[in-house]
Amino acid sequence: MKELTLEQYLKQLRKSYNYSQEFVAFHLNITRQAYSHYETGRINPPVNSLYNLARLYGIPVEKFLDLAVTYKIKDDVTSEINTQGSCNTPDELDSFLAYINAPENAQKFRNLNRHEKQFLYYYSLLDARDQNDILAFMKIKRQSKTPAH
Repeated sequence: MKELTLEQYLKQLRKSYNYSQEFVAFHLNITRQAYSHYETGRINPPVNSLYNLARLYGIPVEKFLDLAVTYKIKDDVTSEINTQGSCNTPDELDSFLAYINAPENAQKFRNLNRHEKQFLYYYSLLDARDQNDILAFMKIKRQSKTPAH
């Protein structure tokens, strides 16, 4: 898979979540025009914006930093940082984005929120037995939350 630039990646993420530039800019506490410049490459987002974008999309900030920073430290001296979020590796995130943006899936995921998209992605990776276990678990959880009449 061809490595995306930071600006391409920002635009792809935003569109995959059906967010407007105004929505993302509001959450970054910047103007829409400033955010637009992030997506066109006219302005490089500051680190705090990259951090906030990672929080907004629920992905590791390292993915943004890898695209924004040109200097790479040798891999043998780094350790993998497991951050809280949906996709813990760039490959996992790329697979997730490819799945939700695939022509056969894009329309049905259009109105889903981030967690629903993530759930369906990971659910699709399971075998039938595990999928049935997940459904049974969800039914039990739902029944335990339903108040008795």
